[in-house]
Amino acid sequence: MLGSWVTDVNELTLRADLSAGLLGALLVLPQGVAFAMLAGLPAEYGLYSASVPGIVAALFGSSRHVMSGPTNANSLALFAVLTPLAAAGSPAYIQLALAVTVLVGIMQWLVGVLRLAGPRC
Repeated sequence: MLGSWVTDVNELTLRADLSAGLLGALLVLPQGVAFAMLAGLPAEYGLYSASVPGIVAALFGSSRHVMSGPTNANSLALFAVLTPLAAAGSPAYIQLALAVTVLVGIMQWLVGVLRLAGPRC
């Protein structure tokens, strides 16, 4: 279930990975807060969006070279979709944002499970 890279981990690579992960976290956490505010969400949701995808991608990702986290395009798209439906930052807005996030995650998971993207043989 874990990525195929897990068999290549040893003490030396683990130490380097932890160092790189810490540096990446220091860079992405403030960025996540800014993107959450850009999306009309409270700042703490930026911390979640910066940490959870990184952990999931690190454990279950297909490559050890992929970085994952929030982007300004996703933040602006979420804001554009939700603003007509609820006031930014309101409880209804936050619920809608979480619902959209879960639905997008399910769609991405289905694309992977059904092998709808990538090379076909």
